[in-house]
This record gives sequence, C-alpha cells and structure tokens, in this order.
Amino acid sequence: MIPATTSFPARSRSSSLTWVLRFGTYESLLGALLFLAIILTCGLTPMQTDTWWQLRAGRDMWASGQVLLTDLYSHTAYGAFWLNHEWLAEVIFYGLYRLGGLALVTLFSAALIACGWMFTWRMSVGPSRPVFVLILLALVSSAGWWEPRPHAFSLLFIPWMLFLLQRQKSVWLPLLFLVWANCHGGVLLGFALLGIALTAWTFVRPSEWRRSVLLMVGCALGMTATPLGIHFWTEIPRSLSRISLYTLDEWARPEFSDYTLVPFWVIALVYVVMLGRNRSRLRSVAPAEAILHACSLALLVGSLQAVRNVGPFLMIGVPALTQLWVAANRTPTAETRGTPDRRVANLLIVSLAGVAIFLTLRVAYQQEWARLKWTPAPQAAFSALESCPDNLYNRYDEGGMLLWFAPQRRVFLDGRQDPFPARLVLEHIEMETGKRGYKETFARHDIRCAFLPLISPVASQLLTDGWTPLYRDSRWVVLRN
Repeated sequence: MIPATTSFPARSRSSSLTWVLRFGTYESLLGALLFLAIILTCGLTPMQTDTWWQLRAGRDMWASGQVLLTDLYSHTAYGAFWLNHEWLAEVIFYGLYRLGGLALVTLFSAALIACGWMFTWRMSVGPSRPVFVLILLALVSSAGWWEPRPHAFSLLFIPWMLFLLQRQKSVWLPLLFLVWANCHGGVLLGFALLGIALTAWTFVRPSEWRRSVLLMVGCALGMTATPLGIHFWTEIPRSLSRISLYTLDEWARPEFSDYTLVPFWVIALVYVVMLGRNRSRLRSVAPAEAILHACSLALLVGSLQAVRNVGPFLMIGVPALTQLWVAANRTPTAETRGTPDRRVANLLIVSLAGVAIFLTLRVAYQQEWARLKWTPAPQAAFSALESCPDNLYNRYDEGGMLLWFAPQRRVFLDGRQDPFPARLVLEHIEMETGKRGYKETFARHDIRCAFLPLISPVASQLLTDGWTPLYRDSRWVVLRN
C-alpha cells in the first residue's frame, strides 16, 4: 500500500511535461518546420531511373551474399568489371524495400537529406528567423537532386563531417568515411573537403598539424576498406573522368535561365561580397569558422562546374554566410535564437504540421500518385518483351527500370555507365540525338528488339523501316525486327 503522502504519479507527469516543453522553443519550432518541409518535398520526389538498377543489384547481392563487381545485366558489357562503389547503399535500399516497399525507400532517403540539413541549421548562427528564411531559400535550389538514391548519403555526410570537425569530435570521422566509401562515390569529394578543412584548421593552429595528418590517414584507411581495396583510389577518379565525356544533366553547369537556381546565385553572390569585405577579419577567425569558409569556397567552385554540387555548397555556404553576417552586425550568435517563447503553441503547430504531412504522404503512397513515377511504364509494355527476341536496344535513361521490371532481359545500356566502353555510350548519344544511324550498331550487337519512348529518334527510324510494334501507346513502343 502506497502512503497517502506519496505523489509519484504527479511528479512523473510534471517531469514528462517539462521534458516535452524543452522541445517547444521558437528555435525548435523553426527547425522542426524545416525538417518537415524537407521530408514532404523528398517524400514526393519522383523515383529516379538509377534507383531501379540499384534495387535490382541490392536484391541480387541480398540473395547471393556477395558484392557484385561484374556486369551481369547487359549484353553489350556482360562479364566486364563493374565499379560497384555503392554496394552497401544498394543492399540497404533493397532491405528497406523488403520491409516497406518503395515508400520506405523514399522516406529513408528523405530522412538522410533532412538530417543533413539539420546539421546546416545547427552550424548556422544568428537570429532564428533570418536563418530560417535563408535556409528555406536554399532549399529551393537544392531540391532538384533529392531523389531516393545513394547520393542522399553524401548529402548527409558532408555537413555531418564539418559539424564533427567544428565540435572537435573528429575521432568519429574514420568510421564515417568507412561507411561513406561503401555507400557513394561522393566520398572523394568529402575527402577533398576534409583536406581543405584540415589545412584551414592547421593554418589557424599550426601546432595541431600532427592531428590533422593522423586524421587524414585514418579516413584514407577507412575509404580503402571497401571491396575495391586499394583500387578504389584509381577506379573512382577514372569513372569521374569518363562521366565528363557524357552530357548528363546533373554534371552540367548551372544555368542563369533556371529559375529554381535564383536563390543559389543570390546566396553565392552575397557570400562572396561579404567575404571580400571581411577579408581582414578572416586572418584571426576561430578554426571552426575557418573550415566553413574554406570548404564553402571550394564547393562554390565545384557548383559552378556541375549543378549537382549546388546543394552541398548551400549546405555549407549558408552557415558560413551567417557567420559573416553576425560578425558584420555584431549580433550575438546563439543567445537570440530562442524567442519569443510560446512552447505549448509551438508544439501544437509542429504536431499539426506533422500530422498533415503524414496524411499527405500516406494518401500519395496508397494511391501511387503519378508524380512519384513508381510505375514508370505500363506493365503491358514490359510483358511485350517476352515475345521479343534478343538482343534488346534501349536508351541509357530506361535501362535501370528494365533491369527491375523486366529482370529476365539483358539491356543495351543502363545508368551504371561504368561497365560500358565510352565509345559505346558516345555512339548511343549520337544515335539518340539524330547524328548517327542505328543500323551499324544494331548489326554489330545483333539487335532485333527495342524498348523506346516515342520521342526517341531511333524509334521513329525503326517504325519508318518497318519494324513490328508489339506494344504501343502515347509514350512507349516495343518493336521487333
């Protein structure tokens, strides 16, 4: 029997309420709204064609228990070495698919990207509202590359790496680079940024150069602990050099005509101007700020070369810009980021927003909205391939979905690009841009079947030359000779 004077339940309720209210600050409200906005945007992002072949590879590795480093999926490069540097991400994605289908794969990628931006939020300084608006603008220019694919790991690990460096918790970085190297080739960019960051740190604190060297060595060893071993250091750069030969959208330079990139150009311009005005102060900045500016400048240069680097630049450039803004206006950094304080109302707003987003995503996934592209082509089109003899011709863009939806067929090309000779990919690009006919290539590879969108110049040529349509609708055609 509990004495009447005992009040354990009351104290428990009070303690629980106090603990919950800790998360109801104004700063927490804005951070949570950013997180939810990213989850919603990522959660409704269309499936990217590469995700299909990544799921296929993950399924085959899951079944075999071995890492795939040989092409098994094409008739043009069958048996060739495949630089499968994303193998761990592929296995993780397929494991998630087994648990919760495409919905869980999509939400997992969304969580990776959202957590990356939360590190951006944590590294930013100054009043909450301006920082919130600045990050919200940055999200507009970053959202174009938020598809569910291994690239999401890099969007988490880049800001996480700098966050750990700033907090002097670099002991975890070798482990981070070990996981990163097995999930996405963007780890090379991360390693370059690490070198730049540690150079800036050592410039400010020369006595700590030994620590920087040891950290670089530890991270390099972590990156070498992949199925590729020491060849990781030669094969990944070789792959990147091949990519530069092709006209891939994500490796194109950012264009002024792209309205979604307007915030990027504005933020980049303001950052460079403020950096120039504060150059005398930069000689005496703390190491944590020095590494932000060093990495921001490096990523800015990279983003001018390839649009896929715009997001990583903004994730680091925004905190760097807030550092300059606070210094120029002599504004306290963290003290002002918690007012006004209406904690119950803030928690209610976040709860309602969370419920609304949950319901939106649930409806979208249950009804499989067309925007998601979870069924990129009708099943009848894939079924038509069963009566179409080898070998198959398809575009680079559709190879991935064929590997997933028509697993019995070997493809001509797919988004992996690494196993295929550069000559073949360039030949394919010329065919699909109308600069080259198809007959020589088809004869060399004994191609008698084609799966193509009707917008393809090759599809028009095949129809003109009398190939038989096995399936045709307003978008797709399956042809045989």
